[in-house]
Amino acid sequence: MPSYAITGTSRGIGFGFVRALSADANNTVFALVRDFSTAGQLLDFVKGHPHKNIHVIEADIADINSIKDAAQRVSELSGGKLDVLINNAALNLLDHERGHLTIDAFPSEETIDEDFTLYFKTNTLGPIHTMNAFVPLLRRGEMKKCIVMSTTSGSPKVVLQSGISQFIGYSISKAGLNLAIAKTAGRFKDEGLIFVSVIPGMVKTIPGSDEENEKFFKPFVAKIREVYPHFEGPITIERSVEDMISLINRLTIADSGKFIHRDGRDGDSE
Repeated sequence: MPSYAITGTSRGIGFGFVRALSADANNTVFALVRDFSTAGQLLDFVKGHPHKNIHVIEADIADINSIKDAAQRVSELSGGKLDVLINNAALNLLDHERGHLTIDAFPSEETIDEDFTLYFKTNTLGPIHTMNAFVPLLRRGEMKKCIVMSTTSGSPKVVLQSGISQFIGYSISKAGLNLAIAKTAGRFKDEGLIFVSVIPGMVKTIPGSDEENEKFFKPFVAKIREVYPHFEGPITIERSVEDMISLINRLTIADSGKFIHRDGRDGDSE
Protein backbone atom coordinates (compact mmCIF):
# COMPACT_ATOMS: atom_id res chain seq x y z
CA MET A 1 0.00 0.00 0.00
CA PRO A 2 2.01 3.00 -1.24
CA SER A 3 1.89 6.15 0.88
CA TYR A 4 2.17 9.73 -0.38
CA ALA A 5 2.57 13.03 1.48
CA ILE A 6 1.77 16.11 -0.60
CA THR A 7 2.20 19.74 0.44
CA GLY A 8 0.01 22.57 -0.81
CA THR A 9 -3.12 20.51 -1.45
CA SER A 10 -5.91 23.03 -0.91
CA ARG A 11 -6.04 23.86 -4.63
CA GLY A 12 -4.29 23.56 -7.99
CA ILE A 13 -1.71 20.88 -8.68
CA GLY A 14 -1.59 19.71 -5.06
CA PHE A 15 -5.33 19.09 -4.99
CA GLY A 16 -4.97 17.39 -8.38
CA PHE A 17 -2.48 14.93 -6.87
CA VAL A 18 -4.87 14.18 -4.00
CA ARG A 19 -7.73 13.47 -6.41
CA ALA A 20 -5.64 11.23 -8.66
CA LEU A 21 -3.75 9.26 -6.01
CA SER A 22 -6.74 8.70 -3.73
CA ALA A 23 -8.67 7.13 -6.62
CA ASP A 24 -6.66 3.97 -5.96
CA ALA A 25 -7.95 2.44 -2.73
CA ASN A 26 -4.55 0.84 -2.16
CA ASN A 27 -2.89 4.26 -1.75
CA THR A 28 -2.70 6.22 1.48
CA VAL A 29 -2.62 9.98 0.89
CA PHE A 30 -1.48 12.58 3.41
CA ALA A 31 -2.78 15.94 2.19
CA LEU A 32 -0.88 18.79 3.83
CA VAL A 33 -2.46 22.25 3.90
CA ARG A 34 -1.26 25.52 5.37
CA ASP A 35 -4.58 26.27 7.04
CA PHE A 36 -7.76 24.23 7.41
CA SER A 37 -9.81 27.43 7.07
CA THR A 38 -8.74 27.88 3.44
CA ALA A 39 -9.02 24.22 2.45
CA GLY A 40 -12.79 23.96 2.03
CA GLN A 41 -12.62 22.40 -1.43
CA LEU A 42 -10.25 19.68 -0.22
CA LEU A 43 -12.17 19.00 2.98
CA ASP A 44 -15.44 18.64 1.07
CA PHE A 45 -13.75 16.22 -1.33
CA VAL A 46 -12.38 14.13 1.52
CA LYS A 47 -15.73 14.05 3.31
CA GLY A 48 -17.44 12.50 0.30
CA HIS A 49 -14.61 10.20 -0.76
CA PRO A 50 -15.55 6.50 -0.96
CA HIS A 51 -12.14 5.05 -0.07
CA LYS A 52 -11.48 7.03 3.11
CA ASN A 53 -7.76 6.88 2.35
CA ILE A 54 -6.97 10.59 2.73
CA HIS A 55 -5.63 12.24 5.88
CA VAL A 56 -5.63 16.06 5.94
CA ILE A 57 -2.89 17.61 8.08
CA GLU A 58 -1.97 21.23 8.70
CA ALA A 59 1.58 22.15 7.65
CA ASP A 60 2.89 25.63 6.90
CA ILE A 61 6.13 25.17 4.97
CA ALA A 62 7.30 28.61 6.13
CA ASP A 63 7.14 27.42 9.75
CA ILE A 64 9.73 24.82 10.78
CA ASN A 65 7.81 23.66 13.86
CA SER A 66 4.65 23.23 11.78
CA ILE A 67 6.56 21.06 9.31
CA LYS A 68 8.03 18.92 12.09
CA ASP A 69 4.62 18.48 13.70
CA ALA A 70 3.16 17.38 10.36
CA ALA A 71 5.96 14.85 9.82
CA GLN A 72 5.35 13.47 13.30
CA ARG A 73 1.62 13.15 12.60
CA VAL A 74 2.29 11.34 9.31
CA SER A 75 4.69 9.04 11.13
CA GLU A 76 2.03 8.19 13.73
CA LEU A 77 -0.51 7.36 11.03
CA SER A 78 1.85 5.47 8.72
CA GLY A 79 3.82 3.36 11.14
CA GLY A 80 6.87 5.59 10.78
CA LYS A 81 7.37 5.30 7.04
CA LEU A 82 6.55 7.07 3.77
CA ASP A 83 7.01 6.07 0.15
CA VAL A 84 6.76 9.39 -1.70
CA LEU A 85 7.03 13.05 -0.66
CA ILE A 86 5.66 15.57 -3.16
CA ASN A 87 6.81 19.12 -2.37
CA ASN A 88 4.19 21.17 -4.17
CA ALA A 89 3.47 24.11 -1.84
CA ALA A 90 5.01 27.36 -3.04
CA LEU A 91 4.61 31.09 -3.33
CA ASN A 92 3.93 31.41 -7.04
CA LEU A 93 4.19 34.32 -9.44
CA LEU A 94 0.54 35.27 -8.93
CA ASP A 95 0.60 35.30 -5.12
CA HIS A 96 2.44 38.60 -4.89
CA GLU A 97 1.61 42.03 -6.24
CA ARG A 98 5.14 42.54 -7.58
CA GLY A 99 5.51 39.05 -9.03
CA HIS A 100 5.48 40.29 -12.63
CA LEU A 101 8.20 42.94 -12.26
CA THR A 102 11.62 42.82 -13.92
CA ILE A 103 14.68 43.25 -11.72
CA ASP A 104 14.98 47.00 -12.43
CA ALA A 105 11.30 47.82 -11.95
CA PHE A 106 10.92 47.47 -8.19
CA PRO A 107 9.83 50.65 -6.39
CA SER A 108 12.79 50.51 -3.98
CA GLU A 109 15.78 48.47 -2.88
CA GLU A 110 13.85 47.54 0.24
CA THR A 111 11.07 45.92 -1.78
CA ILE A 112 13.62 43.84 -3.67
CA ASP A 113 15.00 42.59 -0.35
CA GLU A 114 11.51 41.98 0.98
CA ASP A 115 10.32 40.01 -2.04
CA PHE A 116 13.46 37.93 -2.48
CA THR A 117 13.47 37.01 1.21
CA LEU A 118 9.81 35.98 1.09
CA TYR A 119 10.21 33.85 -2.05
CA PHE A 120 13.43 32.24 -0.81
CA LYS A 121 11.97 31.40 2.60
CA THR A 122 8.89 29.79 1.07
CA ASN A 123 10.12 28.22 -2.17
CA THR A 124 13.67 27.22 -1.26
CA LEU A 125 13.96 26.88 2.50
CA GLY A 126 10.42 25.53 2.88
CA PRO A 127 11.03 22.41 0.77
CA ILE A 128 14.49 21.96 2.33
CA HIS A 129 13.03 21.89 5.84
CA THR A 130 10.21 19.63 4.63
CA MET A 131 12.65 17.15 3.12
CA ASN A 132 14.75 17.12 6.29
CA ALA A 133 11.66 16.44 8.40
CA PHE A 134 10.45 13.59 6.21
CA VAL A 135 13.77 11.87 5.37
CA PRO A 136 13.51 9.52 8.38
CA LEU A 137 10.14 8.33 7.07
CA LEU A 138 11.39 8.00 3.48
CA ARG A 139 14.30 5.90 4.70
CA ARG A 140 11.82 3.33 6.00
CA GLY A 141 9.56 3.48 2.95
CA GLU A 142 9.77 1.16 -0.02
CA MET A 143 9.80 3.68 -2.89
CA LYS A 144 12.00 6.30 -1.14
CA LYS A 145 11.16 9.09 -3.57
CA CYS A 146 10.83 12.86 -3.23
CA ILE A 147 9.95 15.34 -5.95
CA VAL A 148 9.71 19.12 -5.86
CA MET A 149 7.77 21.29 -8.28
CA SER A 150 10.16 23.37 -10.37
CA THR A 151 9.88 25.57 -13.45
CA THR A 152 11.68 26.35 -16.69
CA SER A 153 11.94 29.86 -15.23
CA GLY A 154 14.57 28.35 -12.94
CA SER A 155 16.77 27.41 -15.91
CA PRO A 156 19.30 30.11 -16.94
CA LYS A 157 19.49 28.54 -20.41
CA VAL A 158 15.74 28.71 -21.03
CA VAL A 159 15.48 32.22 -19.56
CA LEU A 160 18.25 33.50 -21.82
CA GLN A 161 16.80 31.87 -24.91
CA SER A 162 13.20 32.91 -24.27
CA GLY A 163 13.97 36.44 -23.13
CA ILE A 164 11.34 36.30 -20.36
CA SER A 165 12.78 38.60 -17.71
CA GLN A 166 9.87 38.85 -15.27
CA PHE A 167 9.05 36.74 -12.18
CA ILE A 168 12.42 37.46 -10.55
CA GLY A 169 11.83 36.29 -6.98
CA TYR A 170 9.89 33.21 -8.05
CA SER A 171 12.43 32.15 -10.69
CA ILE A 172 15.52 32.63 -8.54
CA SER A 173 13.95 30.82 -5.58
CA LYS A 174 13.18 27.85 -7.83
CA ALA A 175 16.70 27.87 -9.30
CA GLY A 176 18.01 27.67 -5.74
CA LEU A 177 15.69 24.76 -5.06
CA ASN A 178 17.01 22.91 -8.11
CA LEU A 179 20.53 23.11 -6.69
CA ALA A 180 19.29 22.09 -3.25
CA ILE A 181 17.82 18.95 -4.82
CA ALA A 182 21.14 18.13 -6.48
CA LYS A 183 22.95 18.57 -3.16
CA THR A 184 20.37 16.48 -1.28
CA ALA A 185 20.52 13.74 -3.92
CA GLY A 186 24.27 13.54 -3.50
CA ARG A 187 23.95 13.28 0.26
CA PHE A 188 21.45 10.40 0.24
CA LYS A 189 22.37 8.51 -2.94
CA ASP A 190 24.14 5.72 -1.06
CA GLU A 191 20.96 5.15 0.97
CA GLY A 192 18.84 4.71 -2.15
CA LEU A 193 16.75 7.85 -1.64
CA ILE A 194 15.68 9.61 -4.84
CA PHE A 195 15.26 13.40 -5.08
CA VAL A 196 14.16 15.06 -8.33
CA SER A 197 13.09 18.56 -9.47
CA VAL A 198 10.12 18.23 -11.84
CA ILE A 199 8.67 20.83 -14.20
CA PRO A 200 4.90 20.25 -14.27
CA GLY A 201 4.39 22.31 -17.43
CA MET A 202 2.51 25.54 -17.99
CA VAL A 203 -0.52 24.45 -15.99
CA LYS A 204 -3.92 26.13 -15.97
CA THR A 205 -4.02 26.98 -12.28
CA ILE A 206 -5.24 30.58 -12.64
CA PRO A 207 -8.61 30.99 -10.87
CA GLY A 208 -11.29 31.37 -13.53
CA SER A 209 -12.27 29.86 -16.85
CA ASP A 210 -10.12 28.22 -19.51
CA GLU A 211 -10.50 31.41 -21.54
CA GLU A 212 -9.07 33.48 -18.69
CA ASN A 213 -6.15 31.09 -18.35
CA GLU A 214 -5.46 31.22 -22.08
CA LYS A 215 -5.55 35.04 -21.99
CA PHE A 216 -3.10 35.19 -19.09
CA PHE A 217 -0.60 32.79 -20.63
CA LYS A 218 -0.89 34.01 -24.24
CA PRO A 219 1.98 36.57 -24.26
CA PHE A 220 4.37 34.15 -22.58
CA VAL A 221 3.45 31.30 -24.91
CA ALA A 222 4.13 33.54 -27.91
CA LYS A 223 7.54 34.53 -26.55
CA ILE A 224 8.54 30.95 -25.79
CA ARG A 225 7.41 29.71 -29.21
CA GLU A 226 9.73 32.21 -30.89
CA VAL A 227 12.56 30.03 -29.58
CA TYR A 228 10.76 26.70 -29.08
CA PRO A 229 8.17 26.42 -31.90
CA HIS A 230 6.79 23.11 -30.61
CA PHE A 231 6.06 24.35 -27.08
CA GLU A 232 2.71 22.81 -26.09
CA GLY A 233 1.31 25.81 -24.21
CA PRO A 234 -1.05 25.64 -21.21
CA ILE A 235 -2.28 22.21 -20.08
CA THR A 236 -4.87 21.01 -17.58
CA ILE A 237 -4.06 20.11 -14.00
CA GLU A 238 -5.30 16.58 -14.66
CA ARG A 239 -2.90 16.00 -17.54
CA SER A 240 0.06 17.42 -15.66
CA VAL A 241 -0.63 15.31 -12.58
CA GLU A 242 -1.21 12.14 -14.60
CA ASP A 243 2.13 12.59 -16.35
CA MET A 244 3.97 13.31 -13.09
CA ILE A 245 2.55 10.24 -11.36
CA SER A 246 3.74 8.15 -14.30
CA LEU A 247 7.16 9.80 -13.98
CA ILE A 248 7.33 9.14 -10.24
CA ASN A 249 6.67 5.46 -10.84
CA ARG A 250 9.51 5.31 -13.40
CA LEU A 251 12.15 7.16 -11.38
CA THR A 252 15.27 5.23 -10.38
CA ILE A 253 18.35 6.15 -8.38
CA ALA A 254 20.03 7.09 -11.68
CA ASP A 255 17.57 10.00 -11.93
CA SER A 256 18.28 11.39 -8.47
CA GLY A 257 19.38 15.02 -8.49
CA LYS A 258 18.02 15.73 -11.95
CA PHE A 259 16.01 18.75 -13.12
CA ILE A 260 13.50 17.34 -15.61
CA HIS A 261 10.19 17.85 -17.36
CA ARG A 262 7.21 15.72 -16.39
CA ASP A 263 7.95 13.44 -19.38
CA GLY A 264 11.55 12.92 -18.27
CA ARG A 265 13.24 15.35 -20.68
CA ASP A 266 16.11 17.54 -19.49
CA GLY A 267 14.75 20.63 -17.73
CA ASP A 268 17.17 22.90 -19.58
CA SER A 269 15.23 22.19 -22.78
CA GLU A 270 11.69 23.30 -23.61
